[in-house]
Amino acid sequence: MPRIELERYEEIEDIAQSSTESFDRVAFTERALSLLRLPRTTVAILQVTRRVHVSAGRQWGAETGARWAIVSVPPNASRLAIANAVLELLPPKDVRGPARAWALDVLVASCEDT
Repeated sequence: MPRIELERYEEIEDIAQSSTESFDRVAFTERALSLLRLPRTTVAILQVTRRVHVSAGRQWGAETGARWAIVSVPPNASRLAIANAVLELLPPKDVRGPARAWALDVLVASCEDT
């Protein structure tokens, strides 16, 4: 029954990423992205139905180092899930270990008024 176990883990992950709190998730995502000031990165924010997800890649035909990203945000996403997703856009060397926890706290606290 490994399939049942996988479904159970998926449900737990979905619960951790969701929230019944009422706030504008797209505005929260925009505010978090503006705080990060990602250089040479074009970001699109999509409203989706399932889960928070980030896709990113090199922007072909543009200047060296230019990137694109898509942040998918469902209507029940938690602030923490959105902040985690946005932090995935930073290079791994920039936010690791305790620095990541600090960055999450700053993003969530700084964007609470949206």
